[in-house]
Amino acid sequence: MTSAAVSGWLLDTHALLWMLYDDRRLSRAARGLIEGETPLYYSTASFWEIALKRTAKGFDFEIEEDWDLLLPRELSEGGVLRIDLEAADCREVENLPLVHRDPFDRLLLAQARRRRLGLISRDEVFDRYELARAW
Repeated sequence: MTSAAVSGWLLDTHALLWMLYDDRRLSRAARGLIEGETPLYYSTASFWEIALKRTAKGFDFEIEEDWDLLLPRELSEGGVLRIDLEAADCREVENLPLVHRDPFDRLLLAQARRRRLGLISRDEVFDRYELARAW
């Protein structure tokens, strides 16, 4: 799928956080898409990943204790649309070639593919799938 064929962009978890915290690691191209006219989405699965990484001290910046209230509100106020996990997303994970084993990446990939979305991610492994990736 090419960038021109996508109906919107799904934020990978790191892109979502870097957008919200205005982190300089967010690329210029990613910022351009985020600020553009094409619809922007986030997955509720990213919150699961955030919780697990916070438990393991997996971030190199501070996230507020009440992140579970603040982040969804900021995303909503910014016009970023929510994608909830559906059984069909899980089924699509099963249909993906097993070239990458990270469960969060595979779930985001499945959600993006089912909805004809591109993915904003610095993770080049997504290029091994039929998916538009921007960074």
